[in-house]
Amino acid sequence: MKLKLKVPQWHYSLLTDYERLAIFKNAIESVVDKDDIVFDLGTGSGILAMIAARKAKKVYAIELDPFTYDYAKENVKINGFDNIEVIEGDASEYNFKEKADVVIAELLDTALITEPQVKVINSIIKRGFLKENARIIPAKTISTIQLVEARMNHIYYDEDVKSEEVSEEVIYEEVDFYKINPIEVSYKIELNVEKSCKNLGIKLRTYTILDDEHVAGQTPMLNPPLVIPLNKNADKGKVKINLSYKRGGDLESIKVKIWWENDSKY
Repeated sequence: MKLKLKVPQWHYSLLTDYERLAIFKNAIESVVDKDDIVFDLGTGSGILAMIAARKAKKVYAIELDPFTYDYAKENVKINGFDNIEVIEGDASEYNFKEKADVVIAELLDTALITEPQVKVINSIIKRGFLKENARIIPAKTISTIQLVEARMNHIYYDEDVKSEEVSEEVIYEEVDFYKINPIEVSYKIELNVEKSCKNLGIKLRTYTILDDEHVAGQTPMLNPPLVIPLNKNADKGKVKINLSYKRGGDLESIKVKIWWENDSKY
């Protein structure tokens, strides 16, 4: 069954990122059962809610932005779903009528920095809106860090501009959405600069584990690699990095300090 969708222009790119949409569709169809109560947090166009509603007993689809909410409500109506309740509100504050068997939350961005995924899921858990053995999509994210030669002097998503990699890619963070996670985080990481470069930068990548069978890498609208230039030249050798940011904040919350191996403070 094909869905008819109306969306604001800025939302169109989300729907045409077919790799992102396909892996969420496959995970939802794999996880959701016929008697399930499902929450779709940050529903946007409502497309994930409608995918879930094909199998679920009931879907609560909540959207904070009133303009987008209107589109979601119309999409649900024109596609004939009578088991979806579209709600205008903040998922981190809204008091749902019942508990969820499945929670869908695609409030993702690279390293979970600029979207409220952690805040919203924390709130759902703390306020007791998960049934016993409830499932969360996605279940986890894994973020990595790598040194690169940055091509710009400001923070940018490394899509069209490919920055040369000058170290190994290493995991620095795993976020399990079945647990309460901190909003402000700080990490100390040691990396090895493998070749001299101008304008050393760090590249962050995030991999999304939707469930036991579905793992997503980066797509244009799902966690594109993020580069933070340090505006420093670098020779070969070891460096220590202190990386901190606020989840659900903004890119300006990112703070990076770097020490060289021959630095007395290393």
